[in-house]
Amino acid sequence: MNSLTQIEQQSVSVAQRLARDEDDALYVRIGKLAKTIDDHPALAFSPELDPPYKKDQMGPLEDLRDLGRKIVRKWAAALHELVCGGTDDEARKQLFSALNVSEAAAIGVVTTMLLPVLSPAIAAAVSVVIVKKFLKPAGGLICEFWGEQLETAG
Repeated sequence: MNSLTQIEQQSVSVAQRLARDEDDALYVRIGKLAKTIDDHPALAFSPELDPPYKKDQMGPLEDLRDLGRKIVRKWAAALHELVCGGTDDEARKQLFSALNVSEAAAIGVVTTMLLPVLSPAIAAAVSVVIVKKFLKPAGGLICEFWGEQLETAG
């Protein structure tokens, strides 16, 4: 059994590898992970989980992509509230400092923030989308831009 520290390190490593993937591929991956973990909860703690696509068990790719988008939207909104709307100054400082270092550092911080509430494999993929879609394009106006993007994401 992996320790929590090992799971965190593996999850961050997976997330940083996923940074090369396109958003649509990440949404499908998140959908596949969610379906697989629903069917096999014991797999939830594996950061390296990457289930194959099985249409008969998972449904159409578009449905998986939509599920992945919904999951990202939910956790992007929750993280936005924590970082930008809440009173957790430490979380805000950590994230903003990481964004000033590199995309990989920001992905690592976001992954770590999501681990207490998400499966490691899902946290890894969700963190990449959040950083690429909401945080990196925002520049110095992170909270404003992120909030606007959440509103238009639906």
